[in-house]
Amino acid sequence: MKKQLVKRGEILEIYVDGAARKNPGPASWSFIYVKDDEIIYQKSEYIGNATNNTAEYLAIINALKEAEKFTRWVIKVYSDSKLAVNQIKKNWRINYPHLSELCNKVYSLCNKYSKVEFYHIGRRNAFIQKCDKLCNDILDSKGFKKI
Repeated sequence: MKKQLVKRGEILEIYVDGAARKNPGPASWSFIYVKDDEIIYQKSEYIGNATNNTAEYLAIINALKEAEKFTRWVIKVYSDSKLAVNQIKKNWRINYPHLSELCNKVYSLCNKYSKVEFYHIGRRNAFIQKCDKLCNDILDSKGFKKI
């Protein structure tokens, strides 16, 4: 994995995942940056007790925060969370104030880039599976058993 700058005209693809054992319960998030089908950076973190949806939003927020080090141009964000993607795209209502706050944070971070697009993608995608593994590895390392 090499850290490299994504130049103007190039696209940074970001794959994200959030996980919670129980819901809410011990949670983590992860993201992977991909350029030209190669992983150029990845990160994951344990966040304590949270819901799956909160963890998913935090994955997106943290990915967009760190992306500044790589690009200011076009970003495509891929998530297996229909809820987060559809709420961010304003296709679905947000029923919980904490998710509304997180969504607003996403919008604020998007303003740092020339274009950010969000896509729902299935769990069979190899990069989403890698994100899922990163989330689960952290929860395993903290001693939280799979349910």
